Amino acid sequence: MSNADYRWNQTQAVVDYDAAAPVIHPQYVTVQDQLLAALPYAANVAFRLVDVGGGSGRLVERVLEQFPNATAIVMDQSEPFLGVAQQRLERFGARASFALQRLQDDWPTAIGPVDAVVSTSAIHHLEPAEKQTLFAKIFAALPSGGVFLNGDEHRPASDAEFRTLLEAWGRHMESSLVAGTIPASFDQVIAKWRRRNLDEFGAPAKSGDDCHETIETQVGYLRAAGFDPVEVPWQRELWALFVARKV
Repeated sequence: MSNADYRWNQTQAVVDYDAAAPVIHPQYVTVQDQLLAALPYAANVAFRLVDVGGGSGRLVERVLEQFPNATAIVMDQSEPFLGVAQQRLERFGARASFALQRLQDDWPTAIGPVDAVVSTSAIHHLEPAEKQTLFAKIFAALPSGGVFLNGDEHRPASDAEFRTLLEAWGRHMESSLVAGTIPASFDQVIAKWRRRNLDEFGAPAKSGDDCHETIETQVGYLRAAGFDPVEVPWQRELWALFVARKV
């Protein structure tokens, strides 16, 4: 998927999504809580981190608050998202930086050395081959002792269970839209999500869609990339935290 086709290149859509993200994703805050707790650093340690597909900088904001000697890069392919992130993180000065890069790009060369790579709710948009390439790229970018933490969506092996969870999420978004806790502008976004994920359930997904895979499959990709150990310390409904270490 090219940047020209990317749905988050509209500034108002990005602003609305940023405001409503913790409602749209039922486990949004919990995923971030779990990821922050899994970062293997004492509070006063200096380290450099990149959030790939980091959007509006909400996770990096929490990292920089919790670790006052850390620096972080928000990487995303959406200029509007990075614009929101720059406003959010302005108070951190030079500790926060920004990179306009796709997950599929050679972003490690552009960003330089990092100690940790994190991501939330982004990588599931990649096709299987793209995920495997990305995980290999992250492994190569990390030093010995580096860590990759990914809080993201997954699917159960059972189609019936998967569909039940998707239907519950759809009802949550639609009721939140009616209640006004999701902006009215997201009516069409939610309708498109329902069409792709429920009306066309089981249809082939392409890059940019929700390309859900099981936890076991993604753990296999991480191990094939060289990560060891790979752990999944938390999972709930359609969300899980993957912790992959480079020895």
